[in-house]
Amino acid sequence: MEVRVAVPLRDFYNGRKTEFTIEKQAICSACEGSGSADGHVETCNTCGGRGAVIKRQQLAPGLFQQVQMQCDACAGKGKTIKHPCSVCHGSRVVRESETHELDIEKGMPKGVRITYENEADESPDYVAGDLIVHLVEADPTLGAQDHERTDGTFFRRRGPDLFWREVLSLREAWMGDWTRNVTHLDGHIVKLSRKRGEVVQPNTVEILKEEGMPVWHQQLENNDGLQYGNLHVEYVVVLPDMMDRGMEKEFWSVWDKYRRKSGVVLDRVLGRPEGGVRMPDGEEHDEL
Repeated sequence: MEVRVAVPLRDFYNGRKTEFTIEKQAICSACEGSGSADGHVETCNTCGGRGAVIKRQQLAPGLFQQVQMQCDACAGKGKTIKHPCSVCHGSRVVRESETHELDIEKGMPKGVRITYENEADESPDYVAGDLIVHLVEADPTLGAQDHERTDGTFFRRRGPDLFWREVLSLREAWMGDWTRNVTHLDGHIVKLSRKRGEVVQPNTVEILKEEGMPVWHQQLENNDGLQYGNLHVEYVVVLPDMMDRGMEKEFWSVWDKYRRKSGVVLDRVLGRPEGGVRMPDGEEHDEL
């Protein structure tokens, strides 16, 4: 029996003890799996307890065949009940909810399988199998409590590394002199900053060592110590849709002055022609 349990990335990072509830088939406790209200179960008189009967069928004049079929009197169980249990109605099993403890360890990988022995569907006729829990990552959502509304809620995970996008304005990317406080999954602050004059190019990725996911102890050599992956921060630069007239004039003046002093024409530098390029016609061909 397999089930999927979704937990937030925060629990994979910090570790957590929680519970989950499933619905499964269980042996009826009222009749202890006998199906009888008074505990008396009798052998079927029709099939003699075998659960099947042999019937003879005529295929043609003088030609017969014997067929084994399920006993209709006991529905193939080989037993009959005069007074069925009022809870399970003689089926010996019921559907009920069952709660299990779940221990999420720090750094557990997504999709890890946790086994609960003999906790699958039950039946009086066989030993219950194992319950297999697939631990998956839930979609990020903003919760009501402070620890559920951190930046880290929207981190993306790939193996031991975490990924985050930080948005910068044009001024911040171009001029620097800014600071960001990114709240991690455990509440600690990761500081991002640039000094004045430090330029950040669009889509630049900054790697912060040991700010990623903890490495699961089972994936560590010698199962020793606590190690962390990296946090990859991608900077996205947002350009203004429009500028007021005064700002536009000031920007134009500054850029025009810089262009006249040290600007270059990229078409000339790259050798791009001003007119079109003549292509060979169908009769001409290049030598191979």
